[in-house]
Amino acid sequence: MSHALGVLKMLGMLGVLLVLVAPGRARAEEGQGQSQGVRTGAARGEDVDDGDYRVSEEGHRFRVRFDPASRIWVGVASALTGDAREPAVRGPELSLGLSYRALHISGAGPLRVVWQADHRVLAGWVVPTARPMQGIPALDATVYSASFLRHDESPRIVLPTSPPVGVPFPFDVGVEAEVGRVWVPPVAPLGQAGQAGQAGQAGQAGQAGQAQGGHSPFMRIGVVHASALLDPWRSGKPGRSLEVGLGVRYDIDAHAAPAPSSASSATSASDAPPPLGRPRLVHRVAPMTAGSVRARVQAADGLTAVDGRVDVVPHWTSEGTWQLMVLSAAHFERTLLAIQDQPIFAVLEGAYRLTPPALDAAEIHDLRVSLGLSWALQLN
Repeated sequence: MSHALGVLKMLGMLGVLLVLVAPGRARAEEGQGQSQGVRTGAARGEDVDDGDYRVSEEGHRFRVRFDPASRIWVGVASALTGDAREPAVRGPELSLGLSYRALHISGAGPLRVVWQADHRVLAGWVVPTARPMQGIPALDATVYSASFLRHDESPRIVLPTSPPVGVPFPFDVGVEAEVGRVWVPPVAPLGQAGQAGQAGQAGQAGQAGQAQGGHSPFMRIGVVHASALLDPWRSGKPGRSLEVGLGVRYDIDAHAAPAPSSASSATSASDAPPPLGRPRLVHRVAPMTAGSVRARVQAADGLTAVDGRVDVVPHWTSEGTWQLMVLSAAHFERTLLAIQDQPIFAVLEGAYRLTPPALDAAEIHDLRVSLGLSWALQLN
């Protein structure tokens, strides 16, 4: 299974790279004229600025501007993770992924229109030392996600009257989508009796089975998420937006089946994480009730980037009830240096998730904070 996943990851990355080669080659050809001027200036002993690159008086050419949304990255961090009601788990965290940002600009002046398309492929993190279930570490990874944002210098809504009437519209518009997200929390959720035990009924909880009093393996699969976006900031610049979204999402929660008391005792004695086994599924569907707010700020040179997001998701569950799910995340990065024009950057991240109770599992208050370094291969 692990070998198959590895092959799929490699094929996905190769396919995306092949698609991106053509735009990169076109940009290189467009920059040939600028490079001629740079070489002339360097020959005169000047410190020349060539867009993303700078040429020193000695003739050395080095990159000074980066695109934090177009790269393949690998990172290592120290992470604190766990349920808010229990001691945090500290461990090494590995992150990787591929992202690419494409800009399409047409027109000029009041007719200028900018499309920003952000793609992410096989992106996420894993804590290999945290194993809340047998054979699977704590992780959060997404197969593919994308957002498309349209900026118009003169946005209008046209009313189909005779003659047509244009009404100013003070927002940029866009859409976003995400498919195939898998989340395994570092600490498996407690059973309902286990939660009560923390409040002073530990004796009764200890007599219950795994699914009723102890930690029960859990996994969430984000099947699909799609939203329409409005951006009141309307910056028209890459990586700078304030996106308010409303859309649909479908998640499947997989809970371990209750273990027999004998199996639960054996697992406790061996101190090994229990397997997921044949899971019990809870379906969560948000029919145009998934709201989100996302703020992005990026320096003009790409050396600093901040990205924060909050999702509030009222949804219907297959248990026949409406529940509320909350997801929030913040990301800060700063490029420290570059080796062969490839950046090394510090990354600080934080996240919080509220998962409502389901079946015999208590609600989850998942917290995560990580600090580390990442290396990237620039694609743009």
